[in-house]
Amino acid sequence: MISKLVIEILEDKKKSPSKINIPSIVVAEKINPNTLAELESKNLIGLITSKGGLTDHTSIIAKAMGVPYLINVENASEKIKNGDFLIIDSNEKSVKINPEKETILKYKKIISDQEIKNRKQLLNSKDKAFTKSGKTINIMANVGSLEDGKKAFEYGADGIGLLRTELCFINSSVVPEEETHYKTYKKILETIPEKKCTLRLLDFGTDKKVSYLPVSNEQNPAIGNRALRLGFMYYESLLKPQIRSFLRLSKIFEIKILCPMITTPNDLIQVIDAIKQEQEELNLLGEEINEIPEIGIMVEVPNVAMNPLDFVSTADFFSFGTNDLAQFLMAADRTNEMVSHYLEQANQTVVKLIKDFAKALKPYKKEISICGELASNQSYLKEFIDLGLSSLSVTPSQIPKIKTKILSLI
Repeated sequence: MISKLVIEILEDKKKSPSKINIPSIVVAEKINPNTLAELESKNLIGLITSKGGLTDHTSIIAKAMGVPYLINVENASEKIKNGDFLIIDSNEKSVKINPEKETILKYKKIISDQEIKNRKQLLNSKDKAFTKSGKTINIMANVGSLEDGKKAFEYGADGIGLLRTELCFINSSVVPEEETHYKTYKKILETIPEKKCTLRLLDFGTDKKVSYLPVSNEQNPAIGNRALRLGFMYYESLLKPQIRSFLRLSKIFEIKILCPMITTPNDLIQVIDAIKQEQEELNLLGEEINEIPEIGIMVEVPNVAMNPLDFVSTADFFSFGTNDLAQFLMAADRTNEMVSHYLEQANQTVVKLIKDFAKALKPYKKEISICGELASNQSYLKEFIDLGLSSLSVTPSQIPKIKTKILSLI
């Protein structure tokens, strides 16, 4: 992607601009998910930071926005000046500053060729993709905003495999009320009608912070009081209104509820009991919710991944969150650029766990899916299909590429 402008260097201690008025590349030492969520995505055409992780939440959000993002560019904010002409090459993981005319023309040709290829792939993405031998797998979308939902529909998603509801919390300056949750998710679900959608309960507390909760200076927040642990600590204000909004939405949409950071069977039982309690209360108010949606586990804690039979009687389905699972397996914080290289070496171990997990649960016929970064790794696509996984959930823009790849498999 080419831009003639590099906007002001962002520092975490400064408030970021909420709007970018012209097509720009943001250069910073580091950018957190909250800051990125505040930026005007329409004119944000690239990100370059000196620090960051390949699977941290900033990278995930940037990918969902379709914004090229280069991380660990040493001294980026010192080398690049406002007004420089830049080319970001995501394939080579390089940035070219004020390149020669020949280089610019070369990259314009690359961009043009890629756009033609993308249009061809898009033509095949609306239908379900089958291998040459007739096998298939649902290719779902990871969605975190209304714009993501629209892209999921445009790119031919077979449904929403992961609705990241935490942006409802992050984008608010006050604790969101039940009606705010309900209206926000309803608008997103309406963008991809008549499809199955999996809504994840709140999952923040590490690099995703909210201003209306007391600051907690935990030394290891990734394995601390986050996600549902935090949700139950502030149950009345955080988790209760979200659960109630999910239950009300289940009356008009085909949804499933995904529970993050489940570690023990009691964790899941606690969530199920809370959902049943809210169902009863809503019915007393006249909602008439006859059945609760299916409730599943985000398999991201090694204790769950290694002991599937401990959870099979309580969970309706399972979805592997490979980003967190990798960081726990490798003892490498996904937000720490000094150790993030370990995460790239976790794939084989994670795939082995998925295989063992699927084999153990085969007699129980439970749905198993993947919604982390590994889901878009085409090197493992045939293995996942052969395992009989129900779905892979990826960034919307990845869907046409993956469906095209499936069509080429035997």
